Amino acid sequence: MRLRPARALFALVFGVAISALAGGAPSRAEAQTGELPEELRSIAEVRWTGLDKLGGRQLKAANLKTRRPSRLPWRDRPTLRRDYLVADSAAILGLYRHYGFLDAAVRVRVEPMTDPRSARVVFDVKEGPRSRIVRVDLQGVHVVSESDVRRGLLARPGSPFDPSFLHLDTLKIRTLYRSRGYFVNVASAYRRGTPESTAVAVRYDVVEGPQHRVGKIEYFGAKHVREELGRRELLLAPGDVYDEDRLNRSIERMYQTSLFRQVQVSTPIDTAGARVDLQLRVSERKPRWIDGGVGSGSADRFRIAGQWGHGNLDTRALRGVVDGELAWDGRGRFTKSATGATLSEPWLFGVRLLGQAGLFYRQFDDWADSRFHQRTFARGFNFLLYREVGRMGRVTLVQENAFVSQSYEALSDTANAVLDSLAGAVVPRYRSNTARLTLERDTRNDRVAPTRGSYQSIAGEVAGGPLKGQSSYRKSVVTSTWYTPYRNGWSLAARASSGLMGPMGDAPTNFSPDLGVDSLVARVPRESRFFLGGVNSIRGYGENTVPSDGGLAMVLANVELRVPVAGPFGLEFFLDAGNVWARPEYIRAKDFGLPGRVPAVGTNGVRYTYGVGARVLLPFGPLRVDLAWSEHPDFPHASLFGRRVPFTYQFAIGPTF
Repeated sequence: MRLRPARALFALVFGVAISALAGGAPSRAEAQTGELPEELRSIAEVRWTGLDKLGGRQLKAANLKTRRPSRLPWRDRPTLRRDYLVADSAAILGLYRHYGFLDAAVRVRVEPMTDPRSARVVFDVKEGPRSRIVRVDLQGVHVVSESDVRRGLLARPGSPFDPSFLHLDTLKIRTLYRSRGYFVNVASAYRRGTPESTAVAVRYDVVEGPQHRVGKIEYFGAKHVREELGRRELLLAPGDVYDEDRLNRSIERMYQTSLFRQVQVSTPIDTAGARVDLQLRVSERKPRWIDGGVGSGSADRFRIAGQWGHGNLDTRALRGVVDGELAWDGRGRFTKSATGATLSEPWLFGVRLLGQAGLFYRQFDDWADSRFHQRTFARGFNFLLYREVGRMGRVTLVQENAFVSQSYEALSDTANAVLDSLAGAVVPRYRSNTARLTLERDTRNDRVAPTRGSYQSIAGEVAGGPLKGQSSYRKSVVTSTWYTPYRNGWSLAARASSGLMGPMGDAPTNFSPDLGVDSLVARVPRESRFFLGGVNSIRGYGENTVPSDGGLAMVLANVELRVPVAGPFGLEFFLDAGNVWARPEYIRAKDFGLPGRVPAVGTNGVRYTYGVGARVLLPFGPLRVDLAWSEHPDFPHASLFGRRVPFTYQFAIGPTF
């Protein structure tokens, strides 16, 4: 039976540590190392004998200190140390016990070489038979379903027997009972039929005892933050059945307020009264902060941002933030200026519902179209409601009111027909009132660099209609992402996303010059249309360049294999596919084709890009450089030393998805 990767890794590390620190197997390994000569200067070679069931991939998990010398001539050879040999023998035995080889033995030999200053280290391994679990017995389990207990156990019939499973499983059983208010005693044991038997029977004896309830809840350490702001985040109250999981979630909620730098909880137990008191000790965070940063991306070559905030206005946990941002492209042209102010209430209407009101001013300069330069000014206000549903769900509702003015400046080589279209066809000013609802489900283990879990979202947006305004459209987007880890440390990430939108009403308002732009697309503001391309969608293409005028239907898919190499360094192999169509009815099955086949010029064919990238994981996210290839005619090939090459490269900070 296969263990989940997270369980298997944790059990492996724990098992090796137990074997190395406990009294049984390590002493046996040390005794079998024999009398070692005086420590020599260096190790010339490391050999293994007797390896059959386990190989080099599994031995890496033992983190052996005795290393093979590097093949690079300028690297020094590792020093031969007696303590390393003894520790490595114990680690190897612990590794074999993790995989069920209870009778494994390890002997270390140090052989002299021609050079008296070096030696050869030989690990002689005797694996023996693999033991497997034939039965797992539970005794004393009454208030909790046996199936619930067995579901979390590492020891399962048919799996290799690891002695460390006993300790880990007792912790799991206690944790399960504590979520029901029971502080149980658990004893574990295993039995082999005969000393040479490979069949192992495991038994857990549980003494349940009485159910405990929450007693007093004491609060210490609050100086400037009102005590009620911390207490309202607790999911337990006096008299409730004690639930350790709800207590941990309460601590998470207190950290999420950003009011506290540290939260510690003590749980003294009154066994006679079957009561658990909670003692909370908090350390407050400074309410004011100033942040600033400088960055670079595929769309904005240089970006500078700053923020000032206060997290406890009026001592009621009201959060006020003022921020600003400036950006330029690679040619030094101004692309973005934004400033805003928000005021947030985390407990709107007396429930844990985040309410936020904000003001904003934004200026965008779009240089994507070679025929003209679009400049957009937007000023307005917005409202936001945000609610967490359990530990995995989120609901967000945003209503925004923007007053937009736009202008188009024809470039020097623009034809007269373009100038006439710019002068007469584009709406210079309009009002956009939008409402957007987003439903999310997030089980990722890390939002910055996830390796397992999934993320799904459904978003719907409406502009105009009952909300009034010149901009009137409806829009929906569905996205799903999966992360699958493997035992060797690799992970596979996949994403699928699609979206549809369209204008509402019969008003013939045009938000773009009438120059080859579909009539329906022109009725939607450019900043609201679908675009693809860039380091987070279709790599190799410029940011939001597929297509140049945007569209009303979008399909995107990404697959990426992430391979760790050494420490924070790793590689990624990816395939991206996607396209944006002017209208949903223009989508045809033939548009999707197959990767590697050259599509016809001028069609709505899906863009396929594939490539390889290098990444280094930093505290704020991965730093990446991606090399991408594509057979599509409009793929923007790069140039090196003045010569066109069949690929392009991009730098980025953060994961693709």
